Amino acid sequence: NRTLCAKSIGYFSMKLKKKHLDDVFGCLNGLEDENECIGALCKQSLETILTKLNDKQLDRVFSAFIHGLKDTNKRDRESYAESLGITATKASEKQLEKVVNALMSGLRDTNSGVRISCAESLGVISEKLNEKQLEG
Repeated sequence: NRTLCAKSIGYFSMKLKKKHLDDVFGCLNGLEDENECIGALCKQSLETILTKLNDKQLDRVFSAFIHGLKDTNKRDRESYAESLGITATKASEKQLEKVVNALMSGLRDTNSGVRISCAESLGVISEKLNEKQLEG
């Protein structure tokens, strides 16, 4: 099952060096549900893994979470929105722009829980931005 697999990868990822994380992400390449696997992996051990990811790996995480905002399951969309709020602290300027745009779009979701999660994540992100970033 996907959750067990993600937990296992998450556990091993915490023990690996940064260059070995490329191998973990390499295992996900080409999978039919690659975005779902990355999402499950990151939700299981998000904060620990974030400290070890390089920009390319972070791009894939953000892409998976942004893609997850279009999921048919409202609870999953809420979870992806929350995860974007957590991961945005590690985002480059370009990545941050994509995250903020995705969360802003999420404010128009049909489900109030998703809209609340998006708004809360935007709040978390805005607290971590400096004045120059808020103006830009």
